Amino acid sequence: MSANTASYDKPELKMELYPAQTWHPLKVYACYRLVLALILLGAYFLPYSASLLGQHDHALYFVSSLCYAIIAIVSLYFINRANEITNITIFAVIFIDIVLITVMAHASGGVTSNLVILLVVAVAAGGILIVGQVGTLIAAIATIAVIYEQIYFSYFVHAIPSTQYIQAGLLGIAFFGTSLVCQLLSKRLQASELLAHQHATDLRTLEQLNHHIIQRMRTGIIAIDDQQHIRMMNESAWRLLDMPHETKNQTLEKISPELSEKTNAWRSDRDSQNKGFKGSLTGPEITASFTELKEDSGNGILIFLDDNTRVTQQAQQLKLASLGRLTAGIAHEIRNPLGAISHAAQLLQESPSMEAPDQRLTQIIQNHSVRMNEIIENVLQLSRRKPALPRLLNIGEWLPKFMEDFQVSLSETAYISCKVEPQDLQVRIDPSQLSQIITNLSENGLRYSKKLTDKMQLDLVCGWTEDGQHPYVDIIDKGPGVQQEQVEHLFEPFFTSESTGTGLGLYIARELCESNQARLNYIPVPTGGSCFRITFAHPGRIIAI
Repeated sequence: MSANTASYDKPELKMELYPAQTWHPLKVYACYRLVLALILLGAYFLPYSASLLGQHDHALYFVSSLCYAIIAIVSLYFINRANEITNITIFAVIFIDIVLITVMAHASGGVTSNLVILLVVAVAAGGILIVGQVGTLIAAIATIAVIYEQIYFSYFVHAIPSTQYIQAGLLGIAFFGTSLVCQLLSKRLQASELLAHQHATDLRTLEQLNHHIIQRMRTGIIAIDDQQHIRMMNESAWRLLDMPHETKNQTLEKISPELSEKTNAWRSDRDSQNKGFKGSLTGPEITASFTELKEDSGNGILIFLDDNTRVTQQAQQLKLASLGRLTAGIAHEIRNPLGAISHAAQLLQESPSMEAPDQRLTQIIQNHSVRMNEIIENVLQLSRRKPALPRLLNIGEWLPKFMEDFQVSLSETAYISCKVEPQDLQVRIDPSQLSQIITNLSENGLRYSKKLTDKMQLDLVCGWTEDGQHPYVDIIDKGPGVQQEQVEHLFEPFFTSESTGTGLGLYIARELCESNQARLNYIPVPTGGSCFRITFAHPGRIIAI
């Protein structure tokens, strides 16, 4: 999104005085007043000052300049600390300037004094800071003050030439002219400033909107420079890369060595095939794509990280649909002959003339017939599986009750512990499919625990992941664990390490998890055994597939 693609109504330019528009000029004028007041007060103590300033009334000049300095200091202090500046405040400041400068000019000889020229600055400040009738009123007050001074000196002090009245009139005209010109300039400046302010506000809004969109995108985005220093990483990328504690000024290699290798491979060969990888043991598979980021400081790279979960789920749905059509066609072709073979083996076993070696062979036929039938049943179960109907489930209440029923169904005693923290932990999943997943994983865990410890032991732990975004259930056994070379094939269909297994148990469990927007991962246990973690989607943020 860019600024030139958005359409805006033409802003209404109001000529009202806003604090933000006058704040800086008013501060500048307050500093000018202070400097001027200090100069006028300091000039009183200079040698021969009486002949230049205050020649009409030396004491009055001293008092007025001292008052002006004190008022300038106090007003500057309050202007710097005030939260709001109004037109009345500005008018009062300039009115005091006109009065005190007029008094000092009176003490220095009236209109003939050079101090009268300082009123032009006050009038100009009024025209800039207060636009409209009030600004013109300031020019009128200054004009009245000058004319009053001229009349006062003419009637009460001494007679003056008539040309002095012309000078006073010209000063009045200059005051009104200065005020009108400054008001015109101020209007134009305020209009330009308001328009620039609105444009800046629009740009900031767009920038914030773009930032919000980038942070909330499901696609992870990382920007790096030539040395692979991370310049920007959005929230999705941070989560996909297992939430590194520090990303600012870090290198990509430190945060994700595998992604760094893929970036270097892309730099050397833009057409290289990019395979998926995992940002963490329990995280989803990620696909990275790259594009060059040309800048004045060098060529950076923009990396896009995509979670393959949705693509995988869609592929699995297509796979299951194809598998359903396939199994529907071969079920009769395989199960009927298989039933005949099994029945024939049973009849042979019942024959009284069957010798022991032959009995053993018929038993082998029976065993393999049962195993083949289980495989067919599992495949049919996958193809006939109903769509998931996830709902909110209090796992703290549901899991202990389910495990009690599960223990009753076992043929021998099992030692199963169940820990849920917090007790009100909720997950969103189809309860019947969760039962099937946990039953499958628990049976595997108990079987492998007994192989190593001669006891059926199992620990179930529930809680929130480190980022506090996803509930999880860990099924931990006390068995020998899974060999490293077998981990990547663990959830493949028909992969098994046992001669009697079908190799579909873990595959079905993962399929059921992914149909509920959950993930099933294997986590090695350092102290021995295996841990299968079910990571659920956030119960409050479910995205339809």
